[in-house]
Amino acid sequence: MKKVSKSSKKGFTLVELIVVLVILAILAAMLVPALTGYIKRARQEKDYQAAATVLTAAQSLVAEYYGKTPTASLSLGAAKSYAANVTEINRLTGLELSTGAVTINTINSNYGITGITVKINGNTYTWANNTWNSAVANR
Repeated sequence: MKKVSKSSKKGFTLVELIVVLVILAILAAMLVPALTGYIKRARQEKDYQAAATVLTAAQSLVAEYYGKTPTASLSLGAAKSYAANVTEINRLTGLELSTGAVTINTINSNYGITGITVKINGNTYTWANNTWNSAVANR
């Protein structure tokens, strides 16, 4: 028969378990800010893509309503007003923009949108000179 001494240990002591838990807590605390940054950037990218979709939808509305050939009888102001029609943009994009979320800044003489401002989820995106600006947080 084999004798088992009382001093032999099986398992971990309470101190060892607490040390492991503290190390895991430190690692988790370092990870949370990094994940928060990734989530914020992902949301902004999603909003950026939605803003680009709004531009395309607004341009489609102008082309659909006014045709591709400008005429003297159609005013650029009327084109701006029609292209900013949030109900139609919501229908075309599947978004739920509120009134005032889309502002057409400029339309050229060929009824092409050259300036648009889109507000999505507290961020403002402006299209000008064929480029989008960085999102400006309104929160």
